[in-house]
Amino acid sequence: MHAKTTAVLGLTALVASLASAQTYTLDIDPTLSGLTATMGFDIDTAGTLIGDWNPDTNTEGTRTKPGLWGYFGSTENLPAAVAMGVALLGDLDTQTAGSFTVTLDLDLGLITIDGFVADLVAGGPAVLPATLSLSPESFRTRQPDSVYIGIPIDIPIGELAVTSLTLMQTATGAGTLVEIEEGRYSFAVLGAAEMAGTYELLGTPTDIPPTPTVLALTGEIVLEGETATITSLQLFDQSDVQNPNEPLPEFPMDLPTILPPGEIASLLMNLVLEQVATTFVGELSLTASGSLANCPGDFNRDGEVDTRDVLAFLNAWAANDPEADFNADGIIDTRDVLAFLNAWTEGC
Repeated sequence: MHAKTTAVLGLTALVASLASAQTYTLDIDPTLSGLTATMGFDIDTAGTLIGDWNPDTNTEGTRTKPGLWGYFGSTENLPAAVAMGVALLGDLDTQTAGSFTVTLDLDLGLITIDGFVADLVAGGPAVLPATLSLSPESFRTRQPDSVYIGIPIDIPIGELAVTSLTLMQTATGAGTLVEIEEGRYSFAVLGAAEMAGTYELLGTPTDIPPTPTVLALTGEIVLEGETATITSLQLFDQSDVQNPNEPLPEFPMDLPTILPPGEIASLLMNLVLEQVATTFVGELSLTASGSLANCPGDFNRDGEVDTRDVLAFLNAWAANDPEADFNADGIIDTRDVLAFLNAWTEGC
């Protein structure tokens, strides 16, 4: 028997039992994909406020004193207790763009997803209204003269803009495929991911640190020729409360006068960050499509890496077909067989 024929038969027997796989590179369509969610931040602090008056450097500054009545000395500047919160709550309705790869084993009914990256605000920043709440004890000021009764004060302070929000896969997602009809499958995939981003408030950009989350996609896949289209949905319900109890750096705050109105009191805030609560509840709907990935192991180019590729390669190799020069060194020999089998074993 010819040596090459013997090699073909031996290698065919070696791989005859291995399963098929198809890998597609998919792009998320931002016109059909998006995040709808309720997002909020609730920041609570407590501490003191005091006028910015200083006998040496700011004699024209504001002075403060707790209480509504009584003597107010000409140089008195005493702190008053205060609680301050910042609340941001709003609905998001954004476009989503991104990409990922999906590998399907139709014989075993398995699916894996890798490299999932989604820009959740691809259509532009998501904006949340911001409100400052101030709950001081009753106090008085001089320069300007005013009285502040100890009732909560809500002050709109603009908007928080979520300028970036990314969902990125951190570990391969795996799941099952169930055939609905020819070329159409339902699927469910579970993996690990993290969410991170940036927001801007009062002109100051701040990073949203990476937060671990679950990549849990369910939906349908439609295969047609060399293309695949996925429609899927992921639900989010992430709420978190932290109690850092950390002092904040002193910062200035200009407060409109109450009684009488029309002027500005210049105050210094000395606060402790007591609690930070975040809310993120919603759903991410995705439509993604793409084609078979470039796959050297798919020698017969039918979209699957299986034993038929081995047979096709070995037939070409036995016939000295130029396509069998797999390592492109100009010689058809056993090194091409090894190079092909390495690529075939890796799949797509």
